[in-house]
Amino acid sequence: MKSGIRSQWSVVSVFLFCLLFTIHHSPFTIHHSLFTVSPAGAHVIDKIAARVNGDIILMSDLKGRSLQFLAEMKRRNQPVDEDNIHKIEKEILNEMIEERLMLQFASNNNIKILDEDIKTAVEDVKKQNNFTDEMLEKALKNENVTINDYRERLKEQMMISKVINYEVKSNIHIEENEIKKYYEEHRDEFKTQEEVRVRHMVFMYSEEERDSSKEEVIRKKAADILNKIREGEDFAKLASIYSEDPSAKSGGDLGYFSRGKMIKDFEDAAFILKKGEVSDVIGTPYGFHIIKCEDKKEAGFRPVEEVSGEIEKTIFLEKMKSLKNIWMKKMKEKAFIDVLY
Repeated sequence: MKSGIRSQWSVVSVFLFCLLFTIHHSPFTIHHSLFTVSPAGAHVIDKIAARVNGDIILMSDLKGRSLQFLAEMKRRNQPVDEDNIHKIEKEILNEMIEERLMLQFASNNNIKILDEDIKTAVEDVKKQNNFTDEMLEKALKNENVTINDYRERLKEQMMISKVINYEVKSNIHIEENEIKKYYEEHRDEFKTQEEVRVRHMVFMYSEEERDSSKEEVIRKKAADILNKIREGEDFAKLASIYSEDPSAKSGGDLGYFSRGKMIKDFEDAAFILKKGEVSDVIGTPYGFHIIKCEDKKEAGFRPVEEVSGEIEKTIFLEKMKSLKNIWMKKMKEKAFIDVLY
């Protein structure tokens, strides 16, 4: 099992990036941005990138957001193709135009976000990430963003989410027959593999002990324990006493697993057993094992009743994306948009 520790501040930009989408529970706002504010000290030419009705989008804001996005790509070790930077900036500009249209719609329709809502959102973020006020401000400063700029960005994002909820989400309806139809057309997505649940105990030996008299002593110990099991002693109890695996504290229970999850010798022995059966002593590079099959699940398909929630969410997201695009197209057709970039 691999583990690692990442610096609290090295991942904070990822956390802030995700926040813009999770705080208002909508995946359809901005897909390529951390903040709308430009990084402090960024050297950009302050020209107009686009006009949207009576508002303007400055080149400095576009470049600032693009720099944030490209920096995030580098942090994630994603290649940044210089030839695609202009294309990326075009996509970001389109998102900024759509944002501006939604914010204008919110203003024209008296859709507001209370200061208390913003405060609650910030407090939720701090709580979820164990941040104090000072830690959050330090994280933002590390990204060249002030707390006031960040709160303003949150306010805009929450307002955009409200617009989408009112104009798009409220018009989405999913019928039961749609769920069943999706299930039938995508059955392969709900395939289940054969699984087995086993308890086991392991008697380990080192590389130096292999092919030695010590190995035979360990094998004999395993065989003696197996005889106790055959005579009716409780497998879980014996595993908790004699097994040298961390699972010993749970009576050797490894839970359910499918093929390909364990080393081959162990897996083959586990899957050949019937429910309630106990294996012979099995040798692997880790030592000698005794395995008991607690349960088996045959390969098949998850029932529609079990996956209906997942399907409904998938259909909802598909409909939401489609309806938002239709609604946004109408908004653009009615707006004055002049792209200068």
